[in-house]
Amino acid sequence: MLLRAPGQALAALAILAALFGLLAGSAGQAAGRAVATALAMAAEPLLGWLGLALIRTGTELRDPVAGWAVRVGEVCDGLGLIAALATALLLAPGGGGGRARVGQMLKGLLLGGLAIQGFNLLRVLALTLAQARWQPGFALLHEWAFPLATVFVIAAFLLPARRLAALGGLTAVLALLWYPVAEAASALLVPVVNALLEHAAPVAVGEIGERGGAWSVGSWLLAGTDPVRLYRAPLELTAYSLSVPVILAAVILARRPAWLLLALPLIAAAMALGAVAAILTLAAANMPVSVLIPDPGGSGAFLAVPFEADRYGLATARLLLDACLYLALLVLPLLILQRRGGMRQGA
Repeated sequence: MLLRAPGQALAALAILAALFGLLAGSAGQAAGRAVATALAMAAEPLLGWLGLALIRTGTELRDPVAGWAVRVGEVCDGLGLIAALATALLLAPGGGGGRARVGQMLKGLLLGGLAIQGFNLLRVLALTLAQARWQPGFALLHEWAFPLATVFVIAAFLLPARRLAALGGLTAVLALLWYPVAEAASALLVPVVNALLEHAAPVAVGEIGERGGAWSVGSWLLAGTDPVRLYRAPLELTAYSLSVPVILAAVILARRPAWLLLALPLIAAAMALGAVAAILTLAAANMPVSVLIPDPGGSGAFLAVPFEADRYGLATARLLLDACLYLALLVLPLLILQRRGGMRQGA
């Protein structure tokens, strides 16, 4: 199993990266906008029935009195979730011949796509209601509850009912235990991630560190010269380790602890990609910008040279980041739990 696991994970990562590459193209972006607009249109009358008189502009739902707004963004269009479902279906142990397998996959994608969009509509309704009536709970729902619930929308099409229920119950318990320690535990990976950034990141990217009680990634980009100031970008460590409870639950249920040897490097790689994407995004937003580099003459001084934000490099970092995050949260637990003869066979 240990020799097979890296191949499965790499195959999943390659499939996800290819699908996210398609979604990043003009056709994929147009489809995402169309789905997001349709979700906002469907949510508007339902929210009105629930007592919220909102004004919709494109994908934005705004309260004209209070002034707050909820936007149906890229995550809510569900296309990334459909990509994750397609990846899991492709890698699931096959049952039946070629035509039968293709038919099963197409049926799974059709039903799964409908379920995902229904779930996304529910998410838009719940988040908008939270923004209106329970603002302290908005972040909890948006950053924790709904992302973890997404796992089970996809898993429902690949796991038998008993195994799905066991995964859900154990994940809920582990998530409650993980939530209070998530930031401190995630910070244990920072030295590893900083080592990755030092050897593989673009010259503008610095180290991840804690400043004023919040985590951020430093840069060598000049924010000012009198005195010399460098840009920093906020970095939410727990966003990269959200998958820990569900991966641990899958490992415990499947009794396959060796998969943790893949899960931890995957989370660290996602955190490093998130740091790179944050700094390249910051550079692109503040052009023209200069970067400090060591004097090639060995004087020990630093030189300020123009820095060109590579949009292809930024797009690649974002694409790989999405692939790593979706793999860790949505696909890897299913790979851990899969059984020969098909995921839905047996309990």
